[in-house]
Order: sequence, then C-alpha cells, then structure tokens
Amino acid sequence: MATAYGHEALSEITSNYPEYDDLDEGKTVKVNHSTCTAGVDKRKRFGLKRVDDAYLYHCFNCGDSGYFRPRETLSRMSLMTGIDTKRVSKEDCIKQYYYAEANYNNFDIRGQLWLGQYGFDYDLCIKYGIKETSTGIILPIHSATGLVQDYQVRRYSLLPKYVTHRTNKNAQVLLGSIGKPIIVVEDLLSSYKLHYAGFTTVCLMGTSFSMTTLVETGLDRTTRLVLWLDDDAAGHAGAAKLYRELSPMFLNSITSINMQQPKEIDMNDLLTMEL
Repeated sequence: MATAYGHEALSEITSNYPEYDDLDEGKTVKVNHSTCTAGVDKRKRFGLKRVDDAYLYHCFNCGDSGYFRPRETLSRMSLMTGIDTKRVSKEDCIKQYYYAEANYNNFDIRGQLWLGQYGFDYDLCIKYGIKETSTGIILPIHSATGLVQDYQVRRYSLLPKYVTHRTNKNAQVLLGSIGKPIIVVEDLLSSYKLHYAGFTTVCLMGTSFSMTTLVETGLDRTTRLVLWLDDDAAGHAGAAKLYRELSPMFLNSITSINMQQPKEIDMNDLLTMEL
C-alpha cells in the first residue's frame, strides 16, 4: 500500500479516469484500476472523489491511495471562473488595516455571519485585532511578541477567497498558559480560539515548523505537543512528518487529533477541554 501526492497522484488519476476534472463536487466515481499492483481489477474498485476542489482516490484491491489539489494560482482562477482576479499589495494591505473598521457590530452582515458561525464576537475581534475593509475580513498574523507582522484577508466576493501577505515564512506563535500543551493548527481562527482558551498555539498556514518557531513557543512552558491538522490526506501526511521531526524533542509526548477543527468547537467546550 502506498500514498501518492501532487503530480504523482495526478498521473495515477489521469491514467484511470482522464475526465477527472468533470467530476462534480462531493461526487464519487468508481472505475477499474488499470494500473493496480495487485492484479487485474474487473470490479471497479478504484474510487475517486472530489472534495473541496481536491481529488482523493483509493483502490480497494491493492490499497493504494492518493491526494491531488490543483494549484490555486491567480491565472488558474481567472481561467476557471472568467473573473478578473486582483491581488492587493502588502503596502496597500497595511494601509487598509490601519484605517479598517475594528468594531464587529459594525461589520458587513457577510463578515458577521462568517465570523459568527465560529463563535467570534466583538470581544474576540478586539483581542486579536480582527478588522474589516470594504472587500472582506482582515485576520492579523502575530509575532511571538504579540505584534501584528503579516495579514490574511478573507474576501467577500473576489477570488482567490483568501489572500495572505507575509514578510517571512515563520508560523504564527501565540503564547498561552504554562503547563498546557502546545497545539499546532493550520488556520488563524482556530489559533485565536485555542489561545483564548489558554493554549500556546502554532499556526502553520502552509509554513514549516522551523527551529525558530520551536524556540518561540518556549519549550520550558510545556513538555507536550498536540497536532490538530486538517482531517484529510494532506493533514494526515503533515502530522506524520511533524511527528517524526519533533518527537525526539518532546520525548515522544505528541498527540495527533483528526476531527472537527478547533474553530468549529464552542468556546465553552474549549475552555474546559483536557488534552
């Protein structure tokens, strides 16, 4: 059994289902696995599913699986949608953030609904510096000292929906209570909520867990690490990689959680959660 990613996975998909791009969101197709390593498949045991614009496959004959997500470039967005995509410069984003609306109660209803579904309100937005511009919600990326260093914009109607402005490749680190485990997540809202509940959080957002990040977390604050990444093939692979790299430093005291994301959990439950 093997798991393929990226172009290797795409090659396997196109070899067995060339019209994969026509597969509707949430749908699954089953075909014979023409390249099956366990022998000839005549029972259509190769299943391919499209989820969140990514493609996942698994063969119930040989056990091989794979994950492929088309790269979300601006040119691809324009080609697929016919919409003229625009990217705001880092300098313009800084200006927008400086003058942006900071009162959740005055946000556009689209912003209130998006944040509200994850339990964010006036107080949480003030604490973490979440603001709104005419195009969407600005989520600040903090340094370990608490200063805003970079930004992610969740836009209302423009594509791509998320635009991130970074000056470095370090993950966001928010220091929590001493004794509680460090929790590694992939999105900012989850990072904010877990930190509010008292945990030290590391928000990767596609970055690596570097030695700089490890130092910033303050290892003397805890001896435990929790990997709470997305429950998909990429998240599972990322958790396995981090486990291999970090287990010696945490004396194998690492836990991996694959379930709903922290941002989707009620704050009262996070405040009383034991990890």
